[in-house]
Amino acid sequence: MYTRNKLDTITIEKRAYINGKFVQAISGKTLCKNSPIDGSLIDGIAACNVDDVNVSVSAAKNAYISGVWKSLKLDERKAILLKLADLMEKHKEELALLDTYETGRAFQNYYHDSIPKAIEAIRYFAEGIDKYYDYMIPPRGSDFGVVTRVPLGVVGLITPWNDPMVVTSWKFTPALLMGNSVVIKPAEQSSLSILKVGSLTKAAGIPDGVFNVVTGYGIEAGKALALHQDVRGIYFTGSSEVGKLIMQYAGQSNMKKVGLECGGKSPYIVTSNCKKIKEAASVLSANMFYNQGQICSAPSRVILDKRVSEEFVAYLKEECEKFVPGDPFEDTNNVGCIVSKEQWKKVNAYIESGRKEGVACYQAQNEKPHHTDACCIQPTIFTNVDISHRIAREEIFGPVVVIIQADNTKQAIQIANDSNYGLAAAVWTCDIDEAYYVSSRLEAGLVHINSYGNDDNSAPFGGFKESGIGKDKSLFAFDEYSEWKTVWMHFLHGD
Repeated sequence: MYTRNKLDTITIEKRAYINGKFVQAISGKTLCKNSPIDGSLIDGIAACNVDDVNVSVSAAKNAYISGVWKSLKLDERKAILLKLADLMEKHKEELALLDTYETGRAFQNYYHDSIPKAIEAIRYFAEGIDKYYDYMIPPRGSDFGVVTRVPLGVVGLITPWNDPMVVTSWKFTPALLMGNSVVIKPAEQSSLSILKVGSLTKAAGIPDGVFNVVTGYGIEAGKALALHQDVRGIYFTGSSEVGKLIMQYAGQSNMKKVGLECGGKSPYIVTSNCKKIKEAASVLSANMFYNQGQICSAPSRVILDKRVSEEFVAYLKEECEKFVPGDPFEDTNNVGCIVSKEQWKKVNAYIESGRKEGVACYQAQNEKPHHTDACCIQPTIFTNVDISHRIAREEIFGPVVVIIQADNTKQAIQIANDSNYGLAAAVWTCDIDEAYYVSSRLEAGLVHINSYGNDDNSAPFGGFKESGIGKDKSLFAFDEYSEWKTVWMHFLHGD
């Protein structure tokens, strides 16, 4: 059945979710944008501003102070989050439809991969919260101490459009389990699925005011949230440029705790000791092109030993044909669109920049046209790129790979680390000594060896340098949404 027709069977909520109710923006304004799939109008989503943020933060603060959530026993909060995961699973198709409708990413990818991963993340955190212990300072005579984590209070979450439900689940779940109230500002390109989750939180048993969603533009609602005096922590996933602004807003207001997962230009090294060249090319292609390259950790900077370069590039050209974009609602397509016309223009400008610099460019040949206004770009490979080229240094956030050649492993490491970013990286080699040598020297928060993208929820995710601060995923995420508190005790002896 043609999946898009199912959109007509669901009610799409476009109002903000504040204090347990769906409400229009106080100003009455709404977002207006065009579908990346066919250019059709998407409108009516509440365009919240500082007034709406003030109301939502007030509701979150009141809920926190009342103790209606933070005072629940840990197993009660855990049970409620597990119920939310179950409800999301029941509504998996609807969540996938909403995300496809807004972002143009393939429905098949959302339905079979992204939404299930979001649900899995919620269950992971819920099952982990009662297995992550605090600390005790051993008794010293009549003294001893305990070191515990306490919630921050009101937490602001500003989430991205490229994988809406996964990243949002990475953030709101540990924040809630720690006892915080949350105010979520989703990207204006992808608001509908998290609004649906808002309605599910009420059904799961999360009290009013504990979970809020304010939709709108980042420059208005996002900035207001980051500047708010009653927000004790602000967490953002998106570009490094905006991440720097978030840090400034935190400093200008109340020195709130900050967590940032920002841009990347992740290196993918293939050494002369790699005996699995075809597999390396296949893994790269799958992780680079499946969402039109719109992944912060995308392995977009490929550094090849000259002795394997020709063979690798030949395989990569074959593999990229499997990820040609088409109608994202068609069941047979696994790749959809660039998220917007603005992003489409930006990516094409980078491609034109590379061509003007004289770099050899290859684009996939297999065509799957579905609409003249579709924001799609063929998988693109630039070969023999110099590290000084713009396309080699800046995050493109599109289906564009640059190939840089290295004389040896030492030079490959130097090229990999010559970047403002440090989110993820990979090295492919069949020499275990070389694998350890390279991985220990790469400046990245996550390094893959002979793999890419197959880590799980137990692995912390976050970068070095301008790729951000703090970690999503893993038990370490609980630290992000809490403060360490020490209580020192002295026993008074009767004698």
